[in-house]
Amino acid sequence: MKKPIFLLSLAAITLGLGATSLTSAQAATWHRGTPKALRRTWIYNGHGDNKAYITYGKSISTGNLFALDEASHHYYRLPGYGLKKLKYQSLGHHVYRLSGIQYSPKDSQVQFDGQRLSYKLKLTKNHLHFYKGYRNYDRHAKFATMKTPKGLE
Repeated sequence: MKKPIFLLSLAAITLGLGATSLTSAQAATWHRGTPKALRRTWIYNGHGDNKAYITYGKSISTGNLFALDEASHHYYRLPGYGLKKLKYQSLGHHVYRLSGIQYSPKDSQVQFDGQRLSYKLKLTKNHLHFYKGYRNYDRHAKFATMKTPKGLE
């Protein structure tokens, strides 16, 4: 009588452990590119001149600070640095780990150019939260922006 109950319990535990390992194996999968919901430009609306942007494409990201044009009192984007050959890992609840190879714009070089960088972020409908660095990005700028002024391009 005790033997069938033991075998049924053992089978239930084995199935439960098997399902758990299957779920965690799927979570550890790396996917090429970026999540579709992430693909757009995100703005860091910092205080004073501390404003930044980051743009995600299918397999590349570009970001940098905004500079202030004194004549028009509008901000414009500085040439972007970023990551190429992006891949991501879903960690659940709209949390992702992104990884890519650093690159810099023409005629400049970032300190770790060509090295792989990984970071973790949380994505909601209107906000992007980085777990390190500039933390909260929004979908829209809360300051006046413009294209790069002539002569600075």
